[in-house]
Amino acid sequence: MEMNEDKKDFKTNTVGDIFSDNPKIVSRNVSVYYNDKKAISDVSLDIGSKEIISLIGPSGCGKSTFLRCFNRMNDTIDGCKVEGKIFLDNENIYDEMIDVVPLRAKVGMVFQKPNPFPKSIYDNVAYGPRIHGLVDNKKDMDNIVEMSLKNAGLWDEVKDRLDSPGTGLSGGQQQRLCIARAIAVSPEIILMDEPCSALDPIATAKIEELLQTLANDYSIVIVTHSMQQAARVSQRTAYFHLGELVEVGYTKHIFTNPTDIKTQNYITGRIG
Repeated sequence: MEMNEDKKDFKTNTVGDIFSDNPKIVSRNVSVYYNDKKAISDVSLDIGSKEIISLIGPSGCGKSTFLRCFNRMNDTIDGCKVEGKIFLDNENIYDEMIDVVPLRAKVGMVFQKPNPFPKSIYDNVAYGPRIHGLVDNKKDMDNIVEMSLKNAGLWDEVKDRLDSPGTGLSGGQQQRLCIARAIAVSPEIILMDEPCSALDPIATAKIEELLQTLANDYSIVIVTHSMQQAARVSQRTAYFHLGELVEVGYTKHIFTNPTDIKTQNYITGRIG
């Protein structure tokens, strides 16, 4: 897919700078239906390489639905239909020939509520490499587990109890364990759906600090209800309202000088 051709291949909109100079994901005119209900409408947006971009907006505005398009999690919902184009490294992820299993290894996901498996800390991280056949000996697996936990900022806290249940960790530690599990399969993108909403402020601060480190290696898309969090962690922010992408731009611009009145009303608390 030639990028100059792709830029012509979508409907005109005025939402701001949807493009990235170095896109990892290119989405054009994406609409999602749940049976007869249209959840998001004609969304076009690039996700840059090694960029943190926040998706914000009121509850039910479509931001989580759009997030799930990137790893085809919407496929698991009965009656859900996705229209439009989404390219990962110039490959259409909705092509009928695409195998979603390796796609979901490339595009990891961390959910709102920490969801460690009922296994040991070690086995939580080792699960993905095992099912994807990434290693064939214990030494290599040990290295992956250690590096993943280190990259998730958890190694020093759990290195002496790797055989303990992951469910026995604190909420913030569980969420970092889920991040370690996601990065253990060497993804290229990490999707985060309200990853801090169930955490206390100290755990939230640790996750946000971790995101800055992870952005050196991964593209990160984060859905958040916290405008303060979006302002702290992301380079760009996209505002959704009633299933439409209203405005996207550099985070500082979105929060200090939004172009659209709907964005301004949300930022200032008039709607929410």
